[in-house]
Amino acid sequence: MQIFFAACLFFIAVILLAYIPGKLLLLLLKRPLSPVEDVTLACVLGWLVSGLAYWLIAFTRHPHIYVLWPLATFALFVYLHAGKWKSLFGQFEKLAPHNDETVRRSRDRSGLALAGVVALGVTMLAILPQYYTNLTRWADGTMRVHPVTDVFLHIAIANELTHTVPPQSPVFSGYPLTYHYGMDLVVAMFANATGLNTRDLTLRFVPTLFLALSMLSVFCFSRSWLGSGYFGTLVVFLVFFGEDFSFIPGLLLGEKGDWSVRYFSVPTVFSLFYINSMLPGLGLLFAGLFCLQSYLRKQDAGWLFLSALMFVALMEVKIFTAAQIMCSLGFAAVAYLLLFRNAALFKVAALTAALAAPLVLSVYLGNKSGADITMAFDPWLDVSHMMEVLGIRDRFTSVVAVVGIALPIYLVGCLGLRVIGVPAILKALFRPDEKSGLRFVLAFFVVIGLLIALTCRIVPAGFALSFNNGGWFLVQSKYVAWIFAVEVLQTLYQRVIARGLRPLLAAAGITASALALSVPATVQHFALEHDPDRLYEKPLGRELQSFSPETLSVIDFLAKDAQPGDVVLPGDNLLAPIIALTKCRVPIGYMSNFQVARSDYWQRKTAEKEFWKAWRLGKVRAEFLRDVGIHYVAVNKKSDGIPAKIPPALSQVFENSEFAVFKVRDQRSGPEKQPTGSQSRPTDQPANASRSTARTPRDIWPTFFRPPPAAVTALAALYPNQAFRDSRARIACRNSADFARPRIAPSARNARNPV
Repeated sequence: MQIFFAACLFFIAVILLAYIPGKLLLLLLKRPLSPVEDVTLACVLGWLVSGLAYWLIAFTRHPHIYVLWPLATFALFVYLHAGKWKSLFGQFEKLAPHNDETVRRSRDRSGLALAGVVALGVTMLAILPQYYTNLTRWADGTMRVHPVTDVFLHIAIANELTHTVPPQSPVFSGYPLTYHYGMDLVVAMFANATGLNTRDLTLRFVPTLFLALSMLSVFCFSRSWLGSGYFGTLVVFLVFFGEDFSFIPGLLLGEKGDWSVRYFSVPTVFSLFYINSMLPGLGLLFAGLFCLQSYLRKQDAGWLFLSALMFVALMEVKIFTAAQIMCSLGFAAVAYLLLFRNAALFKVAALTAALAAPLVLSVYLGNKSGADITMAFDPWLDVSHMMEVLGIRDRFTSVVAVVGIALPIYLVGCLGLRVIGVPAILKALFRPDEKSGLRFVLAFFVVIGLLIALTCRIVPAGFALSFNNGGWFLVQSKYVAWIFAVEVLQTLYQRVIARGLRPLLAAAGITASALALSVPATVQHFALEHDPDRLYEKPLGRELQSFSPETLSVIDFLAKDAQPGDVVLPGDNLLAPIIALTKCRVPIGYMSNFQVARSDYWQRKTAEKEFWKAWRLGKVRAEFLRDVGIHYVAVNKKSDGIPAKIPPALSQVFENSEFAVFKVRDQRSGPEKQPTGSQSRPTDQPANASRSTARTPRDIWPTFFRPPPAAVTALAALYPNQAFRDSRARIACRNSADFARPRIAPSARNARNPV
């Protein structure tokens, strides 16, 4: 019942924070739209505008007044519809959409098929253990957990954004967050406005919203592009559920692992259902393409502004997607200006560049001073991996054999059914005409993504064997390539019915064939992923699937005693629950090597390792606590132990049968007052006085330095040129890198920055 009321509250918040602000902007710009286009664009624009409003209000350190934003937009919305402006806006809204195209589209019953696809997507969220059932309480006082690293990271970022803007890194305290956080900003925005906790929003409500809006965005563009709601719905289905031809070797070789990862390394379904910013990024991309298409057709300044706004917003949601579409748009703009004296695309590119310039400069400078993610020429990584897993590496040793045989095999297998659209892509690219500007942009988008993925390695400096982020460009190309593939299917449909076949039979046959060639790998992927007893294709013990009552009691204490932004040094088993269930930061955590300079990362990693080594020997390195700005030390009494003598800088403030929490005193404020209750002991009490009831610690999710064997295997499998190559975790960390922003000065790293 509680989740039902939370869902109702979230639905109301979506109306107030997404639909109404976006609708006001559409009314202001006087955009004629069909109902589904109106709802989709209004909600996409609304969460962009409301997210920006939240960021600006939180930046002023008064986030409590954000509630005035939805109230103000709602009041303005009512005023415009009921006051003296009703005639100005209402008449236009009634008259403008009533042209032949919008009337025909509004009567298209393909909406029922679209609703079915959306329902299927929501069903997938419901059955995957990392979403709806994750981090929920059991009746016995434990908490159900599916320990996916991305879950903990994104909840931690959302928690950070509820109290600090611009945010610091919750997994590398004292440093700014060097990762695009647009998706997590939406979670923080809803949390501030509704009071819902960030884990419910991150795992249940916001993914559902993003999934529905992204599907609607793909539908709006595809229907307008193809002129058919039914084929537009087919595009939506294939974009979200269509995979490659990896099922062919998977079935022939009897492979038990995830086929789409095992053979061609670049699955598309994986990222859309894995707590990844690719999901909202895909929606923004297609919403921007819809606006760009409308501008090129009508040459209207409103559509020009909206298309540029969508593409710029991509930089804070999925920066690789933004880079790919901006590169494609820029190249097409110059080409069409020179070839056809057509400046329409150039205007869009110029406005997008002008709006994006501050963000681009910030990203560039921050990347150079932070993780320094670089692009290097390193061709054929995934092709080489495919040859090895198929057992054909020894047969293709020459360059001619690799390029002439292995590469085509990889391209056909990786693209899957999309390969039927390749002739149309090449034709659009090499035989453009004056009226095919957008087609040229899309074709270039597909080709450039493929070339980058096949020839470049994109990794942080000093981490040459880290995950290759170049794969993201191919993922994005594969999403867009479905447009060209479905065009071919639509042409085939028209030719078949022209020869006298009944339209219903023709549509059923073509659809069934497309599904048979594109969904087998997807079905196998979901069959593997929905098993809560497995993670990264390895068995997941029962002790790893829950947070114990003792763990949760530590979290409850920190949630009440610690201030937002306090730094907690977590002992064994406590890293994941602390960053996911409190608003605290940790000195070093998941994927922090992608967020800071290599030297800073290794320096802190070594220092923390030395601290715990000394701690287990009965010594406390107080200088580490002081230098990093630690406020609490949370330890597992059995695995970490407690020194016999606790220095005055620490006072024990909490203890249960498994864990103890020490608070680091501020040396400038004198002795700290002991909390009331019997959960603490004097600092001079023997450390082993109350350890007799300690139980064997549950290895729920190890600290950053001691991952379980399954995770070691999975993370090692991220890299195609390593010994381990068959894990689905190759894709799991893809949203962890991208580019950095400037670091704050060392002198400010220990200071709190509350909103």
